[in-house]
Amino acid sequence: MREALAPPVASEESLLRLPLAQIVDSCRIGEISPSTVRDVFLRQALKAHTATNCVAEFLPNNSTTPREKDSRPFLGVPIGIKDTCDYEGTDTTLGYSCNVNKPATSHSVITQMLLDAGATLHVKTTVPTGLMALETDSDLYGYCSNPYNPRFTSGASTGGGAALLAYGGSKIEIGSDFGGSVRLPAHFSGLYSIKASHGRFPETGMVSFSPGLQGIHLVTSPMAQNLEDLTEFCHRFIDLEPWKNCHTVGRFSDLNPGQPVLRIHTSVCPCPLAPR
Repeated sequence: MREALAPPVASEESLLRLPLAQIVDSCRIGEISPSTVRDVFLRQALKAHTATNCVAEFLPNNSTTPREKDSRPFLGVPIGIKDTCDYEGTDTTLGYSCNVNKPATSHSVITQMLLDAGATLHVKTTVPTGLMALETDSDLYGYCSNPYNPRFTSGASTGGGAALLAYGGSKIEIGSDFGGSVRLPAHFSGLYSIKASHGRFPETGMVSFSPGLQGIHLVTSPMAQNLEDLTEFCHRFIDLEPWKNCHTVGRFSDLNPGQPVLRIHTSVCPCPLAPR
């Protein structure tokens, strides 16, 4: 434990700062291995958890071995998943103690797709009880503090993932958003996020606090330390054609680039733009 919490050496510092695309390229040409990347980011995640209480569970080693002419788009990329995302053999609690010791029997679709694409999923991150809160706190996990000032909050409900990212413990967080659950924590910790459109990312295996609610969807949404990594992740994931793996994803490849799309319900029209 003491060794894991020691300050990172210079080589580890430089690895922690590598952009997502460069991690993939370095793993492809053999400069670094996915297992080395995992070890470095796992140590940083442990430091983040010690400082902020952001980790719900450290996941089993699933780092991959590079193949000859490996073209997997997330090779070696360390990604954290919110405690709403099913990972086989681990609990998906949503901060409820009643969900403890009820491990998922299979991966969520996005979990499986990321693993197949070479990513390393190393942690599940904490959430508030039932997700609907402005700070990440629960009787199950306790309070997750802001990585810059422990007196402040990390936001919610993806507050654990935001604290982990800001501390450098992962490159991407797979979160979810209903009323600000990735946007608020990103704002509080100086990160980048996007509330994705419904049907952009797979939702099968992403557990909702309100199963059956169809009026407003809890949507799978990513977070990153910077805009470059967030953009890179979105492009690379959509290139995997997730609509072939999950019925909840719409096919966007047929749209003309740059052409605005507005689908109008037959009985409910959108409000006009507010004058400025």
